[in-house]
Amino acid sequence: MNGMNTELVVALDYSDRKKAEALIAQLKGLPVIFKVGLELYLSADSSWVKALAGSGARVFLDLKFHDIPNTVAQACTRAATLGVEFLTVHLSGGSQMLEAIDLRLHEARATGEILSRPKILGVSVLTSFHEEDWVSNVSHMAKVSSVRTIEETVLHFADLAHHHPAVQGMVCSPKEIEPVKQKYSDMFLMVPGIRLDGHSSDDQARIMTPAEAKKAGASAIVVGRPITQAKDPVKAVELFLQELI
Repeated sequence: MNGMNTELVVALDYSDRKKAEALIAQLKGLPVIFKVGLELYLSADSSWVKALAGSGARVFLDLKFHDIPNTVAQACTRAATLGVEFLTVHLSGGSQMLEAIDLRLHEARATGEILSRPKILGVSVLTSFHEEDWVSNVSHMAKVSSVRTIEETVLHFADLAHHHPAVQGMVCSPKEIEPVKQKYSDMFLMVPGIRLDGHSSDDQARIMTPAEAKKAGASAIVVGRPITQAKDPVKAVELFLQELI
């Protein structure tokens, strides 16, 4: 049972920043974190994200960085100057990439280039994957690794996330919360793929209700379309928050 508060993250899944701004205004005063992904980031810009964070909103910048170590380290530093609270990198980038991030952010903090370090969350296996799709996707790895199933892969990445100081938590599907928590009870878990009972799963393959995710140990849940496409987004947010009490 999760004794900690589970927070609600609203995914601003829009290509039009005016629509995002309208939703943000509607939800003003509610205890939510706003997630900015690739679609909105490319249609707005970094200055828009900085202004959102500067307004007092809590911002999760979900760009899932994955590149050579120096490039990702510099990108994380640029993201940190925006004042975001969370950002994501792919854990498949490996320990060398994480080491470069940690060193670069430490230098930037020491010189005053950034005022604070964002919490870096490692992406493991995207929630759009079904088990059979994932096994097929990584079949080429079978010759060099025993990691095959989604759960095995997530736990492999959990080891990396737990032991590396650059990473403050993970992104995983609801189905992997319990095995990760059994291994690392203090791991911060950001969990997408959350739906209320009776709602469409959309393109999420491994889903759970808010109450189930909280009970399993989710630190924060991410919800997009059930809120952004709701007739009454405020009511939708309140329904999700009620399940997290």
